[in-house]
Parts: sequence; C-alpha cells; structure tokens
Amino acid sequence: MASSITQAREGTLYLMCGGAEETFNRAKPVLEKLAASVRYVGAAGKAAQVKALVNMVMNINTAGLAEGLGLGAALGLDLTLLREIFSQTGANSRVLQTDGEDMQKRDHSCFFSAAHAAKDSGIALRLAREQGLNLPLATATKKQYDKMVAVGLGELDKSGIAELTFKDRHAAK
Repeated sequence: MASSITQAREGTLYLMCGGAEETFNRAKPVLEKLAASVRYVGAAGKAAQVKALVNMVMNINTAGLAEGLGLGAALGLDLTLLREIFSQTGANSRVLQTDGEDMQKRDHSCFFSAAHAAKDSGIALRLAREQGLNLPLATATKKQYDKMVAVGLGELDKSGIAELTFKDRHAAK
C-alpha cells in the first residue's frame, strides 16, 4: 500500500500486489473495493521492493522540502507564499501537499513516523547495497531520520524532519 491513513479511511488506497498472478486476479475484485487503484507488480516480494522505493523517494522528498522551507524561513521569506510558488514549479510534490503546512506550523501529528522513515530508508539502502548501488541522497536522508530518533523525535510524523533544518528549532540548536 502506498497511501496514508486518510486514504485508508476514504477507501482510496493505492495497492501494489505481488505473488502469483492468477491469485492476484482472483483477489482483485475484493481489493478494488478497498482501493482507488490496484496494481500487480510481479512475483512474491516485488511489492515489498516497490514499497521500499516509494518510501525512500517520499523520505528524500520530505527531507528536501524541509530544507527548502527551512532555508526560506532563515531568509525571512513568507513560507505560505513560498509553498504556493513551490506548488506551481518543479518544486511541487505530493509531500508539499501533505507536509508543507505541517512543517511551517510545526504540526507533526503522526501519520508516518520518523522512526518508520528511518527503518524504511534502511530497507531501501540494503536493497541498493545488494545491487551494488550507492545512493547518496537516500543515505543522507536516513542519517537525518536516524538523528531524529536519537534526539527523541522518532515518534513525530516524518514531517518533523523540519525540526532539524529550521533555525531555532529543537535539534537545530
């Protein structure tokens, strides 16, 4: 599943399924009642790999947004205006929609914890190592989420990574 609590409540999940294709096809009518989209991605284990990649990219996007907003705040920019500009440019992302205002207002009510972001970033990095790949952005992002856990912010939402980048916030001290 690549969705949030809100989508689960609304029945608009995005499901990625792996396993025997004939089994998927038999289960698909039931799955379609739970989700807005159901995708077959391959053999058993492939959906877990795709989920790890989804979360890796989401975590990188979240960290990047926190840095952009943190720098904007340090420059004295209007963050509401900055978020609107981001939304109309190449800086746009789903994370901007879900986490931008929360980062600005320091509302880190947990939908996907920083501790889970650290764990999932580690899963993706393990997959990368198995393939002989170096992923510097994913590595740096995992270090940030690991730092959140180390300083006691691991139960905040992943948007709490902004606490590491905004001046005069918790871990930025």
